[in-house]
Amino acid sequence: MPTASRSLPHARVPAAPAGPAAIASARPATGPRLPGPVRERRPVLTALGLVLVVAGALGSAVVVHRTGERVDVLVARDDIAPGQLVTAADLRTARVAADGAAVVPADALQNFVGTHATTRIPADTLVNRTMFLAGGTVPAGSAVVGVVVRPEQRPTAPLVAGDVVRAYLVAADGATTVSGQPAGTVLLEAARVVGGSTPDSPSLGAGDVTASGAGDVSLLVPEADAASVVAAAAAGQVALVRLAGATVPTVDLAGS
Repeated sequence: MPTASRSLPHARVPAAPAGPAAIASARPATGPRLPGPVRERRPVLTALGLVLVVAGALGSAVVVHRTGERVDVLVARDDIAPGQLVTAADLRTARVAADGAAVVPADALQNFVGTHATTRIPADTLVNRTMFLAGGTVPAGSAVVGVVVRPEQRPTAPLVAGDVVRAYLVAADGATTVSGQPAGTVLLEAARVVGGSTPDSPSLGAGDVTASGAGDVSLLVPEADAASVVAAAAAGQVALVRLAGATVPTVDLAGS
């Protein structure tokens, strides 16, 4: 009896590994690649940056060097009032950095002795030439007149250079005034005291100019009023009252 033949199951044959060509063909197709950005070299900007760095370093060195340069200059020793006659004792020297400010060298001290302050100068202020008016110089349109004042013709507190006063015409015991005007007439609305003297201190500039007894006070007055003030002063018919420090005189040294 014939034997039936059995069909054996087919064994799976492993697939051969894919080669490079097969892998390449399996990849999806892509377009052409764009070139990457190229880094631009900017030598001009680099050089400019170096120049700025060097310039900054040099500038800093100059500042440090100039800070070390110190010179002797003039400084107000104490407060100096407007119109005050300046003496050597009113100024001192200080050593400061030379930074180009409008300062006055210490060796120029004698150029300022005998001048008048044109403004109020606080103590320890670095002075400059615009703060002073030459002693022999009188601003245009003005004159300096001397007025003799007795204790009853002035404030109890002594007048000092820099004060602003009002001048009145007075007459003793009802006498006629030298000008014929009534007593109490205002001779000067506001005038700056620029100096004065007393019998005990003949050349006062700053401080008390009428400490005791009679003394004379130098006033800066409008030129048009000088004659009438001189006439009244010669007759002893001028009385002075002190005004507020902020009062602006009719004529002044400041800005001259």
